Amino acid sequence: MRVRTPPISDGRASEAKSGKHAAVHALDPQFEAVQADMESSFRCLHFLSDDLSSDHTWHYHPEFELTWLIHSQGTRFVGDSIERYCPGDLVLVGPHLPHCWQNDRHAPNHETAELIVVQFWENYLGDLLSKLPESKGIMQLCEDAACGLHFFGPTVQAVGPLLHALVAQKGLDRLLRLLDILNLLSKSSDRRLLAAKDYHLQNDITPVNRHRIEIVHRYVREHLDLEISQAEVAERLGMTASSFSRFFRAATGRNFVDFVNILRVHKACRLLGSNSTASITEIAMECGYRNLSNFNRQFRALKHMNPSEYRERTRVLNERAIEYPPLKAV
Repeated sequence: MRVRTPPISDGRASEAKSGKHAAVHALDPQFEAVQADMESSFRCLHFLSDDLSSDHTWHYHPEFELTWLIHSQGTRFVGDSIERYCPGDLVLVGPHLPHCWQNDRHAPNHETAELIVVQFWENYLGDLLSKLPESKGIMQLCEDAACGLHFFGPTVQAVGPLLHALVAQKGLDRLLRLLDILNLLSKSSDRRLLAAKDYHLQNDITPVNRHRIEIVHRYVREHLDLEISQAEVAERLGMTASSFSRFFRAATGRNFVDFVNILRVHKACRLLGSNSTASITEIAMECGYRNLSNFNRQFRALKHMNPSEYRERTRVLNERAIEYPPLKAV
């Protein structure tokens, strides 16, 4: 995950990028080049972000990534999985699996997102653990992470303090703590796959294609309340409607219309889950639906309940949300 904000607890974890590297990222916004922390075989970041969507884009990298959203709520994108997330969200993403998080920046109760991110290299784990019979569980965990793994329940409560400790540790103690975390995750039954097992990027991973998807992703997010034409988006990319349709499905695993509907429904979920007193009709209009029955149909198809039921269930879940103790002085 690319971040522009410094880590809270480990100053070494966010050495400033050189001007050359910053320029590369500006031209190539979807591939992330990850560097290990000083005197470490992996990277650990603990940081605050007011807007996750500006701190990172829809991106991928060859490293595993474990992300714990301590304080934040919004929408999580992992492969072809698009879901709401709440405080305490814990996800392990495998190499080359596209992902990003978008917090509810404009929600009435918006708070700065706080998260811990650990990125580690597949070859380091393989070289270290592949020949050890004791590490079979961790190796299987890494294999399962190819689709992304979401952890919940007691597992999150157990892993959270370990991640807090990991940020502050150094040397071999730091590596052993990471292995403790992976070992715990490997034994957990409180987990589920996120992306479909057959999900993968079928198009050539070129800077041009990565830039195209970023343009589409940003355009749709910024125009959800308006009519969005696939032909217009294709024209923006200099493509025909049919070539854009093939390209977009290959790159995201979904057709464009489904993608827009998912983002609209998740925007509706954000509004329904806030303290807003807006009516269902007003929320539907704000999310780009001009027909209430169509909004209800699309919402039920994705959430398996109507908007009113979702609003009530979210209210109950918010009251029961896990609260984590504040960190010590920054």
